[in-house]
Amino acid sequence: MIDLETLIILIVTATIMLIILTYLEFRKKPKKPEYITKELLECIKCNYRLEQDFEPGDFISMYKRKCPRCGGLMKIKAIYAVEKSFKHHI
Repeated sequence: MIDLETLIILIVTATIMLIILTYLEFRKKPKKPEYITKELLECIKCNYRLEQDFEPGDFISMYKRKCPRCGGLMKIKAIYAVEKSFKHHI
């Protein structure tokens, strides 16, 4: 049988360990999400839309390329960030 002194030591030790573990859990910083910058292009003739990765130097209203559907000019309509793990469809 466990005597009273040993039982008190076990309870105090377990309480201290629980406090330390709780403190360490709350101290962890949440992981910051990672983002990718995307741009939305839209054809000025047929309104076809295309999302692609942002390229340095691009800006809204810039004419970027020819439309794969009708051959018209594609204009950057928006530049935005999305989370890396987020599946984004236009």
